Amino acid sequence: MDLSEILNQCRFFPNEFSVFFIIKHSRTYTGKECVLVVGDNDSNIMSIEISRRNIFFIYKSKKVKFKNEFLRDNKWHTLGFSVGGTHVTMTTDCINTKHKRLKRMFPDNVDAVHKTVTIASCDKNNGVFQGQLRAIIFTPGIDATTRACPSRVPRHTHINNKLPIFPDTYGSDSPGPQWEDCTWMDVGNIAYDLYAKSLKVCVNGIWKHVTVDVKADIPRKLDYLELYQEIKTPGPGIDVHVFTIEGEGMFAVFANTRKKLDDVSGLYKWKNKKFMLYQKLSTYGAQSWAHFKIQNGFFLAVANYGLNDQLQSNSTIYKWHRGRKRFKVFQTIPTWTARDFEYFKIDGQDFLAVANHAKGSSQDVESVVYKWNPASQLFEEFQSIMTTGAYDWTYFTVEGYHFLALAQAFNGITTLFESRIYVFQKNGFYLFQTMETNGATDWEFFTISGSAFLIVANAYNYGPQNFKNRNTYLTNSSLYRLNIDKKGFERFQVFRTYSAVDWEFFSIDDNSYLIVSNAQNGGNEEEQLTTIYRWQGMDKFVPVHKMSTLPNTDWEVFHEGNDLYFIYANAKGRTSQVLKARFYPT
Repeated sequence: MDLSEILNQCRFFPNEFSVFFIIKHSRTYTGKECVLVVGDNDSNIMSIEISRRNIFFIYKSKKVKFKNEFLRDNKWHTLGFSVGGTHVTMTTDCINTKHKRLKRMFPDNVDAVHKTVTIASCDKNNGVFQGQLRAIIFTPGIDATTRACPSRVPRHTHINNKLPIFPDTYGSDSPGPQWEDCTWMDVGNIAYDLYAKSLKVCVNGIWKHVTVDVKADIPRKLDYLELYQEIKTPGPGIDVHVFTIEGEGMFAVFANTRKKLDDVSGLYKWKNKKFMLYQKLSTYGAQSWAHFKIQNGFFLAVANYGLNDQLQSNSTIYKWHRGRKRFKVFQTIPTWTARDFEYFKIDGQDFLAVANHAKGSSQDVESVVYKWNPASQLFEEFQSIMTTGAYDWTYFTVEGYHFLALAQAFNGITTLFESRIYVFQKNGFYLFQTMETNGATDWEFFTISGSAFLIVANAYNYGPQNFKNRNTYLTNSSLYRLNIDKKGFERFQVFRTYSAVDWEFFSIDDNSYLIVSNAQNGGNEEEQLTTIYRWQGMDKFVPVHKMSTLPNTDWEVFHEGNDLYFIYANAKGRTSQVLKARFYPT
């Protein structure tokens, strides 16, 4: 471009001038790159060059060097130079200014005739600019900053709380008011205060801050999980349970599986965004925890496997002591190699079901549903259900009906046999449906778009169906969908799982996910990864993340504000972990 097209009323280049442009760059510079040059083949009036570490303003072979502190992030920035007298000022993003003294004053009366303005290339000795440029502004005078950048809001807002409308960047001929205060004509207009980094709206003649809830409008999508905290537990943990006590905060309790006299499981409290050891609770080969509230009391129930599977043991219900702010033993319940407690409520009445796994050498044993007696303030036996290798109870409701799903793991011969669903009618639970499972250890119930689903974790493949005893950790775990018309659950999708002990369903805004545990009881590196699946409509659940974790047997998902966390129990070591979700930028 010929310089005379810009300086059409003057033949001399001004000794006071400003140049502003918007620039974007992401690469690592191997040498200098030319952004702009004004001159001819014989000599240059001025030029701007960049390198990896510096930005250069050059005039009459004299260089002024500024540090390049921002042009490597692949984001748009404003960059401007104002020259006047003995100084040159570099302004970045209309906020940061750097002043440098010129070794010699910028020359007067430099002939501008037959001079050109070249963008993105200087000469054969300097590299071509590799970034992006737009909106270059060149103007006489050193006050271009006030034209290209918005006004700074007064520091003392109690003296003047009015924010000027953005100035006209490209000259007085462009439409729009210039440097006006917020007036009645501006009511409803929105402006961005660059210095306060705040969006403001004109209300009754005053610029007021606007809070924009972006997350409410734009659904979040899970990007990845990162390690957030490692938790040292008293022993290996097969189960972790996260719960909240009103007025006290959030807690996590781990089930220590060691069958050792006077052993304990750890209760941790969420404090300053970390789980800290809060209390040690006496357990005997703990398998799972359940928490619940009855009237104004908070309870924790632990299913104890016991020290000897040939003998009856006791499982324990703890109650929160408000004065001491600790859990105290409240009630003991006789159990046989208990695997799970499940609390639920039907018609205002409180129930607690225990899954007894085996009785001595027999896998057949009665599991018991207990009911809360308001008069005695204790749980009392309500119903006994004969079970075989029971491992987990899961309570759920569909259209007013109450169900208990029972996972059965082993019948003494094979892991490939039936698990059951019971429905509550009048005075007890009755068999509703059976499904063939293979070493079932967990049921997870959830709904998506009005459809009810049940998914089973099949953990172990042993018996005549695998007479060579190969890859016992490798199974197919099934997802079932309720068919209302046929009044039963039907197989909907099959997952190839490895050492699966637990499924956990969770949602992030409009997206639904499943995570399956991996106890890492065998297999190659790929088969020891923990997998997250996302619901994708007609594609059903699709694997979206595979993570290298410690051996894990139980997952919980919890929130604090907008932050999403995952916690899992490590069944083979004393280190369990908390992971934090990261989301795609919106």
